[in-house]
Amino acid sequence: MKIVMKRETYLAFCAALLLAVACTEERTSISGFDAERTTIDAEACGGEYSIAIRSDREWTAVTDVPWVMVSPANGRGEVRCIVKIDSTLVNEARTTDIRFSAAGELLQTMAVNQAGYGRSIRPSKSDVEVAASATRQNRHIELDVSSNVEFTIATEYDGEEEWIEIDDYTLTLDRGARPRTTRIGINWKMNSEPKERVATLHLNAIDGEPLAEPTTIRLRQMAAPLIEDNRAGDSLTVVTIYEKMECWSENALSTTEGMHRWECVRLWEANDKGLPSPDAVGRVRDLDLSYFNTEEGIPSEIKHLKYLETLSIYGNVNTMLKSIELGEEVCTLDNLKALRIAAFGLVSLPHNFEDLGDTLEELDLNSNNFTSIPEVLTPENFPKLTVLNMASNRRSALSDLRNIAESESGIGLHIDMKRDESIRRLLLWENLEELTLSFNYIEGELPDFRVGEDGVRAYSADDLRERGDSLNWAVESALPRILPNAKALRLNLNYMTGRVPDWLLYHPRLLEWSAESLIYTQQDNGTDSAGKRVGFDNEPTSHEYYFEKYPLLRGRFEFNDEIEEE
Repeated sequence: MKIVMKRETYLAFCAALLLAVACTEERTSISGFDAERTTIDAEACGGEYSIAIRSDREWTAVTDVPWVMVSPANGRGEVRCIVKIDSTLVNEARTTDIRFSAAGELLQTMAVNQAGYGRSIRPSKSDVEVAASATRQNRHIELDVSSNVEFTIATEYDGEEEWIEIDDYTLTLDRGARPRTTRIGINWKMNSEPKERVATLHLNAIDGEPLAEPTTIRLRQMAAPLIEDNRAGDSLTVVTIYEKMECWSENALSTTEGMHRWECVRLWEANDKGLPSPDAVGRVRDLDLSYFNTEEGIPSEIKHLKYLETLSIYGNVNTMLKSIELGEEVCTLDNLKALRIAAFGLVSLPHNFEDLGDTLEELDLNSNNFTSIPEVLTPENFPKLTVLNMASNRRSALSDLRNIAESESGIGLHIDMKRDESIRRLLLWENLEELTLSFNYIEGELPDFRVGEDGVRAYSADDLRERGDSLNWAVESALPRILPNAKALRLNLNYMTGRVPDWLLYHPRLLEWSAESLIYTQQDNGTDSAGKRVGFDNEPTSHEYYFEKYPLLRGRFEFNDEIEEE
């Protein structure tokens, strides 16, 4: 029989034959079981591993631990599997096997070895450089730290000054030994010296157990510009202080103009009385800065203004919220006669403040946050001081002193004259020409004085020769000589009670002091800590009692008295 085949049928037959032959060759090329690797070494963080498997039998992959997964877990022929290994939660290494079987027969074992998380603390940066100075907002850096142990930070400095502060931070270790990340904030102070400085942060495990390797962060701060002892150095000093305190008075200084045109300074001139040295000509004599925002004291560069005679710093932002300590450098100014640091946020004076005692004549510390009169302020330490102002040291508003405990941040200058003799000490300061203690929280009775106690003297014939016979009654009555040179005494708007003592009622300068408003007037509707309404028991209603003792003063002050009574 002759077979006739169409051309199309023939071609299809040939293609099918070729495909069958190819499949037969593929099946015959795979025999037994083969995996391209027999071991997986994984990091502690885990991962995915692709493995080719060739087998002529249907196989199944099995493991006894939940942290290893094979996908697909069975197959035949040539198959590419993905082995997924979870992150470990322990410090130690761990191991297991993947078993490949066919019809109950073990074909091959694949070992899985995973490293443990060693005890470690790893910062995102180990070496950081910061500028010598910057605004307060820019003197802060943040670093991420990955750790699987609780840790503390100890700071080591290459010098004596501590210039790093670390913000509070928390580390939540909620995944066993798996490292977690926290962010630490580092605040740095400005460098005033013309040399680089370094601080090293040592990150140590709280439990004291050793780490895989020591962990440190090195902070390197650039050097400040060199300030020379000359006019150019004074100029650089003022500009640096202005910038560091974040002053914003646009007219105070302009770096495009000479220093003699700056509103915030006055320079020494050759014909000035009291010129401290011929070298002082053209150097800064007075510095007056106001309206700024600082959390720190006066910048240490102030020490370079060696011929400074008057320093006035006034007007910090949110003064009542700040607690600033005055730096030691101000006390190195050997020519300083007048110092005004007001509305600044001061709470204390440095230990060397008495070094200003040889020259200081005026001290104004009003509107700060002192809680007491600094003990350093004595006539022995400051024999030339004639003006002392510590008014308005109130941190918060309080009309009833029984509620002091409710003020979390404190109320300011609170003195109970029954227990604290600091006001008595100030009143015994004979050289003072102005003493201002207004608008504080001073309570209790004004101290009385007896001649012969605490060095108190009575008015004498010497005072008559100085002031004239208007003092006759004071001399004859042996009136205690308290603040004999004071041209101004301000005690108003405090919480004083009780009797006005005779030394004050009959003080020869009383009518110069505007006592009705600047002494007798206490806090309106105020109550002291004992629940007593504030105010004096014997406040005079006129000056007639006074003129009876000092008739020669009537002509000088009676007209003013009549105006006040109207």
